[in-house]
Amino acid sequence: MAITPEDLLEALVFWWRFEKGWIPVEGYPTECPSTAGFKASRQHDDTNGAFDTDERGRWAQQIGHAVNRVPQPHRTALYVLARNRATGASVWMSPRLPADAVERAQMVADAVDMLGRELGL
Repeated sequence: MAITPEDLLEALVFWWRFEKGWIPVEGYPTECPSTAGFKASRQHDDTNGAFDTDERGRWAQQIGHAVNRVPQPHRTALYVLARNRATGASVWMSPRLPADAVERAQMVADAVDMLGRELGL
């Protein structure tokens, strides 16, 4: 199965949300202060989802390491792209990116290609 550019963008959004501590249900913390650091039992990983959660965390870290290996200003382009996609708004910009829309779009496309290569896709 080939990875499409859209799959790569979804992975980038996943990483951004993971890094920012995105909470799927607003108003609830990601962990209880009294159980911080608790690890779920591994005896029922096929039913309790602990393995899946750990695997998603490792995948997000792998994406983050790949993003950080992309040279500037392309790394900034990935951060801005991830933030815009994750928030559903296209308002985030950076002075490191070209002001011209066509040049900026080309830089973003090049950055996504670089990320794909860093991930071995």
